[in-house]
Amino acid sequence: MRRIILIVSIAIMVMVGGFELWRTSSFNQQSAANRAQSLSSTAIEGKFSLIDHNGRPVTQDDFRGKYTMVFFGYTYCPDVCPTTLQDIGQIMDDLGDDAKKIVPLFVTVDPDRDTVEVMKDFVTNFHPTIIGLTGDTKAAAAAAKSFRAYYAKVVPDKDEPDAYLMSHSARLFVMGPDTRPLAFFQYGETVNNMTKKIKELMSRS
Repeated sequence: MRRIILIVSIAIMVMVGGFELWRTSSFNQQSAANRAQSLSSTAIEGKFSLIDHNGRPVTQDDFRGKYTMVFFGYTYCPDVCPTTLQDIGQIMDDLGDDAKKIVPLFVTVDPDRDTVEVMKDFVTNFHPTIIGLTGDTKAAAAAAKSFRAYYAKVVPDKDEPDAYLMSHSARLFVMGPDTRPLAFFQYGETVNNMTKKIKELMSRS
């Protein structure tokens, strides 16, 4: 039974990931005007009221005037989140002086386990500019909803309820200095392409 549950859980994550990859590919082929309209129509508000990994309350307005890269994940994630944070660190290095204009944010979808201390230990392993954000369950859910980020708890073994995984969407959002969405990248996009696109977005401001 445990094996069946695990297989089903993995299948669901693969299907969600495949759909997101197709949707992102279609989105990126649109013109800049159509991309902006599409982002607007999906009601990505980009709002949050959370706690950073130093214990400081923050909202999206604390980063007004800066670009932000926002990714939703969790510290117990076995692959997608560590890989994405490594990519974010590489993007920051590759941006050079432009890195001063952007702040990377890692927002947890697992606030029960991802305390302030856990988030700090985790994000500081990847790049000094990455800020981890957590909060209570309600605040985390509100933040995810504002970005239209999907997540759900997956419990492979009901006899070990604490040994759960979090199935979650894998978009890296780029938000403008006005806190509005500019673009997003799906998991699997290359660092070179993301860096190039971010530089292009910054050059238009």
